[in-house]
Amino acid sequence: MSPEVADKVRRRAAEGREWFRSLVRDIDLPPLPAVSARLVAEISQPEPDMERVTTAIASAPETAAKVLRTVNSSMFALRNPVLSVRHAIALLGMRHIKPIALSFAMMEALPRPDEKIFDHQGFWTDSLVRAMFARHFAQRAQRGDEEDAFTAALMADLAVPVLLVLWPELYGAVIQRWPAGRESLTALEKKALGWDHAQAGAWVTDQWKLPPELVCFVGLHNLGPEQIREFDLADTIALPISVAALAPSVGRAEPERAQRWVRAVLDDLRMPAAELLQRIAGVRESFREIAEFFGLGSGRADGVFDLLLETATAESERRPL
Repeated sequence: MSPEVADKVRRRAAEGREWFRSLVRDIDLPPLPAVSARLVAEISQPEPDMERVTTAIASAPETAAKVLRTVNSSMFALRNPVLSVRHAIALLGMRHIKPIALSFAMMEALPRPDEKIFDHQGFWTDSLVRAMFARHFAQRAQRGDEEDAFTAALMADLAVPVLLVLWPELYGAVIQRWPAGRESLTALEKKALGWDHAQAGAWVTDQWKLPPELVCFVGLHNLGPEQIREFDLADTIALPISVAALAPSVGRAEPERAQRWVRAVLDDLRMPAAELLQRIAGVRESFREIAEFFGLGSGRADGVFDLLLETATAESERRPL
């Protein structure tokens, strides 16, 4: 990311977090666990030190193990296995390891609300599917920021479990209305609360002292591509994250949302239909491999992938060659 683009993104992050902070000034956000806080502090530095980052990741054995399994997966297609975090950083560079470690650290840190109102498996399945698509979409631009797109998309909805713990009755009522209705979660939040989980996510990530760029992309993830262009951020990962976020959820059948997603990929990302079909199949295959690293069942997302393939195929047949 160029200095000019980074400055633009940071300004957007500052605007969003100040707005939400004014709404929740009387709410105390639970702190990150000590191990996660230390890891976040190290890898969020502008120029992180390799030794300190290695030590921080190693101090969280479960996170370190997941990082190594991810690095050795087909996602990176390495010729030889990576056996240590130090080796992974030396081979792939801090740019690739930072977002992976940050993602797993945050997964460990986020609270788990009551299962009666929160589908933990469904939440992380949706997040991982969208993160993998965001990575693929950003990769096409060849800017070298696809790992940041993965992290931001994976963490885009992190405010949902946090809000369910902070306000179980108020926010829980919104969540319980969402699966059975036709409105998006964002629309329900706006009606009931006057704000949405993306804006809350910018507040949470800022409070936990995550990088300002990440704060911005989390806060903007549920805006449409046209709004991303209005903010003059179409040349950043905000656009692929926004498009990826349109993917339907495992929590309910959403053929109309699948159509919006397909059309956004074809029109806003200008991806040929044949390539889109290949990307969906590729993400599906990769998901099956790395879902277990996230403690997820690989079959939970099959309905989403089937719907996207069916919708993309029908849309491609309607369009002239």
